[in-house]
Amino acid sequence: MIELTPLSKPAIQTVEIPGSKSYTNRALLLATLVDGPVRITNPLFSDDITAMTNCLKSLGITVDVPGNSIIVTGSYLDVKPGEHRLNARISGTTIRFITSLCCIVKGEKVLIGQEALCKRPIGGLVDGLKQLGANITYLNTDGFPPLHIISDKLKSGITKLNGDISSQYFSSIMMVAPLIGDLTIEVQGNQISKPYIDMTIDTMKEFGVDVINYNYTKYYIPAGQKYYKKTYNVEGDFSSAGYFFAIAALTNSTITLKNLNPLSKQADRRIIDILKKMENEITTNNQTITIVGKNITPININMENFPDQAQTLAVLSAFAKGKSVLTGIRSLRVKETERVVALTVELAKMGIKTETTHDSITIYGGNPKPATIDTYGDHRMAMSFAIAGSKLSDMKINNPEVVEKTFPDFWEKLTELGVIIKHD
Repeated sequence: MIELTPLSKPAIQTVEIPGSKSYTNRALLLATLVDGPVRITNPLFSDDITAMTNCLKSLGITVDVPGNSIIVTGSYLDVKPGEHRLNARISGTTIRFITSLCCIVKGEKVLIGQEALCKRPIGGLVDGLKQLGANITYLNTDGFPPLHIISDKLKSGITKLNGDISSQYFSSIMMVAPLIGDLTIEVQGNQISKPYIDMTIDTMKEFGVDVINYNYTKYYIPAGQKYYKKTYNVEGDFSSAGYFFAIAALTNSTITLKNLNPLSKQADRRIIDILKKMENEITTNNQTITIVGKNITPININMENFPDQAQTLAVLSAFAKGKSVLTGIRSLRVKETERVVALTVELAKMGIKTETTHDSITIYGGNPKPATIDTYGDHRMAMSFAIAGSKLSDMKINNPEVVEKTFPDFWEKLTELGVIIKHD
């Protein structure tokens, strides 16, 4: 447990944001499909990235970590026949991305993870891969990890996926498409988290492969393309930056965030627009973004395309006088924890009333009280409620180490702002 002592006055500080988890894991997957070594610079080093690199190594793909970079010297062609046991730990991105890769490499692959990961659905991706000829079976509960895969190739053609569960299913198949041939991925229903699809298409393009996006109703990857990138630089992570944007707005601080691309395709960049509407000042300059915090107001926002900021905005809304409504949050119910339930329970501890539907949460903010927050093994629960600790005395957070999943230096960065952290 840690206890947070808030800022004694508005901060004027600079914070360097780590590389994007989403781009790092995409780059790692794509690097295995390149003939020859690929150097990934400014990657994120975290539990999720370790999970991905360890899974690649378990397949026999050589990955080195010299300094502040990752070099993938091996490729998918290095995978030998035999049994490969891959442990994705608690990384949903890893198990979903690696599943498609495992369908085009040799051997018998077993994909496992920790208990929390095995409660996260993967059936939609498995169904999509089976349409392409994959031989995948569930080792425990249908629709969930662990998985057993004996395929070593997929057929070209058309596969259909439900767009309403996870964009990662689409990204997973899309990235291995050049190794399959002509491929069309059709979206059944509505495509959620569209910016994450954009990120995948953007990364694939940087590595040399084009995807034709038919307005998120289907994606076509023409045959005859090949990945060839040799060096890839990972831009800073807007998901991580969002906590500091919110702290600036809440505490009237001036915070400059380094290593951020103002023109990024990352979904969570949208938090800037939301804070601007609250009349906070945002300025950009090359790879930095500065926020001068001035105000927070109730919001009514559809979070469907950037759900990772929902917890951040929910905690911020607890301090805004009035009713805030976050919609488009159904995907939060199948994350590291049931995040909608977790939010309602922890906000209630702070005296904040909420109402929920399957796809929304309404927050009646204005005068939150300090509380001891449970994190449910969820990194974003810890970091989002730390926002409250920059304003309120006596906020306590259980199991703060969960931030290792995506932002290992989070508590150090918070200390740099002037928040005092006491470990119990």
